[in-house]
Amino acid sequence: MRTYQSLLEVVKGKQCLLLLVLCGFSQESSFSQKDFEKLRPLVGTWLNKRTRGDIYETWTRKDEKEFAGMSYTIANADTTPLEKVRLYIQGSEIVYAPTAFGQNDKQEVLFKLKSIEGNRFVFENPFHDFPKRIVYDFRSNDSLYAHIEGEVQSRQRRVDYPYRRIH
Repeated sequence: MRTYQSLLEVVKGKQCLLLLVLCGFSQESSFSQKDFEKLRPLVGTWLNKRTRGDIYETWTRKDEKEFAGMSYTIANADTTPLEKVRLYIQGSEIVYAPTAFGQNDKQEVLFKLKSIEGNRFVFENPFHDFPKRIVYDFRSNDSLYAHIEGEVQSRQRRVDYPYRRIH
């Protein structure tokens, strides 16, 4: 009977450890309106100069809970929209919600803010194909480094977007 009792103690101990691990993985990030306000420098027009056509991002403030963004390219006087974005706070979550033209049946893909480190904002959606992470890093009032990253065909991929403010 002693062996059975010891085995039961081991199982209970492992269940407790498993519960602690699962709680850690399911923990959601919690952000406030004050955190959301740290995204205010996004408002304006940003330019990423490229040889294949310049990329622009233009952001406005819709209200105290939402920013609206639009990215597009201009090449040879042709403007091509890339995506529109809603960036909003709902409860204690800050969500980056792009709708890419010609992708995802015109549906938003939701990326939740996972961390703020200084002026660096990391949004993630581990269930999306690519990207899984979107990062905005404000280097100065007129300098923004964004990048997207994730896996493509089982290989890590990262695309950088260095922007400078033009308006």
